[in-house]
Amino acid sequence: MLKRRVKGFTLVEIMIVVAIIGIIIAIAIPGFMRAREVSRSTSCQENLIKIEGAVDQWAVEYDKRDGNTVPMTQLVGKKLYLKKTPKCRAGGNYPTTLTVGITPTCDYTTPGWFNTQGAKFKHQVPDAKD
Repeated sequence: MLKRRVKGFTLVEIMIVVAIIGIIIAIAIPGFMRAREVSRSTSCQENLIKIEGAVDQWAVEYDKRDGNTVPMTQLVGKKLYLKKTPKCRAGGNYPTTLTVGITPTCDYTTPGWFNTQGAKFKHQVPDAKD
């Protein structure tokens, strides 16, 4: 009598495939998380640069000097220096009152696991390069 052979995968083969997929995911996830945090940091730095430029433009237009303050509401509007209020994509907050001559900051703190990158990706305006 002929035995009929059943086609399909064995349990061991399926377990090996699942283990390989798990290893690939374990390697890829930290890279995706780091890329997301770098993207958020870069977006925040760009917003801070725009805010600083808006304060500088306001100071020139109204003949203000270092130390004068301006509320964010006087900088934001369709025909003002910023079309809309910038938001930190990581959830940080920008100051509501800005000072001419002082670089604006974001109160967001990077997660502990991200500290391996050093100060390069902090939510602050990078130093100017000459």
